Amino acid sequence: MPVVVRNTIEFQGMSAGRHISASLLCVLMLFGAANAQQAGSGIPREDVPANCLQAVLAEQQLTRSLREIREPLPHLSRDEAIQVRRDYNKLLYNGFTGEADTKTVRTYLEYLILRASDPDFSSIPSNGQQLLKDVESDLQRAGSSVGNPSTQLTMRRKFCGEMLTTSKKLLTNSLDARITAVSVMKFLHESKAVPGGAAARLYPEALASLIDVLTSAEQPDSVKVFAASGLRYVLRNCDVIETEQFRICDAIGMELKRPCTQAAFQLTLLEALMEISRPRKTVGGSEPTAMKSFVDVLNDRSRPIEVRCMAALGIGRGSFDTQMKLQPLAWKIAQLAGDAALEFNRNTGDDKWPSCGAALIFAFSHYSDNETGGSLTERKGLLNRAGNSPPAAITDAAPLVRMIGIKLIQNSEGFTGNEVQPLATWIQENKPTNLKWDNTQPELNAN
Repeated sequence: MPVVVRNTIEFQGMSAGRHISASLLCVLMLFGAANAQQAGSGIPREDVPANCLQAVLAEQQLTRSLREIREPLPHLSRDEAIQVRRDYNKLLYNGFTGEADTKTVRTYLEYLILRASDPDFSSIPSNGQQLLKDVESDLQRAGSSVGNPSTQLTMRRKFCGEMLTTSKKLLTNSLDARITAVSVMKFLHESKAVPGGAAARLYPEALASLIDVLTSAEQPDSVKVFAASGLRYVLRNCDVIETEQFRICDAIGMELKRPCTQAAFQLTLLEALMEISRPRKTVGGSEPTAMKSFVDVLNDRSRPIEVRCMAALGIGRGSFDTQMKLQPLAWKIAQLAGDAALEFNRNTGDDKWPSCGAALIFAFSHYSDNETGGSLTERKGLLNRAGNSPPAAITDAAPLVRMIGIKLIQNSEGFTGNEVQPLATWIQENKPTNLKWDNTQPELNAN
């Protein structure tokens, strides 16, 4: 049983209506398919460092022990809940303030949510799916009969608070229960999205709870990965103020620094960072936000190669400003491509290679033409972010890295010496004299 399971990567800004070349579409499909992989199995992968073996085994054992919990939390029976549902619906639409009304809402929410702690309920996947659909539906309807916007916001906040309090009871229960709690948190919108207008706003305490789960020493990575995915969902679908984005970046950065975490968890953390829209902190210093973590991961040659490839993609697509120097990063990504080619020859056919190859390619390039215009900070890919006349350090590296990336996507035959020699020569002859990529950050490793 895997410790951490990842969702398939979704490419930002892509839809069936875009004009995409057939070859590019094929690459994107390969990228998505490859990232449906799972990290590890009942026995850790052979590439787990020896000093991490016990930590990975401990994570697996903790996950198994959580799966075995059989402690259903008290809640109404289905027949009892049906009797309460009518009053609950009225309070859901109109709001509630008094103690008796609050108890009615709380009692029904316990039935709705705490069923996830019942192993018989959770053993049927469709039950959990329906539970989350019911939660989302109720949140959409909450306060809908309240005409005054200020009063409606107050009522929705109160409802979100009750739902959050109930959900948090699951965080010390079974694995399925904890995952349900985290899944509910990401839906707790205190204000709904306006079609063609403002994005939804998450209930602040729900965001704080997601961050707490992510950084908690009491939660296994098999739960934390859902918190990271939830934060990604919130960043993508909600209006998250910049100070909260900074909190998310700090939390993810802490998790990325933890030793001995599995590759799938690290990949999910990096995917969440790609949704950060503020490139640099404006309080507590002026260091980069997401880019700092992308660079730290890229710069660490002891990390799993697929994780470093994802970091390279983040450097080309994540939040960026023109204070950041791209030439040292382009050289470091070229070095990563060389590392990937060497490891590929030792492990050809692994399902991580297509996604790694695509990440290397799109670190330099764009997915579609609409990503090449606008301001430099809006563009995607180092070739576009470097302006209309990119420096040779980027234009020369890009085709060499692309060649490596294409062969990784094909994932069939290993590299010959003649194929990798041009990249090796370029890396050796073009190492920047200054490897400092941001004035607030240390230089990149020269080796």
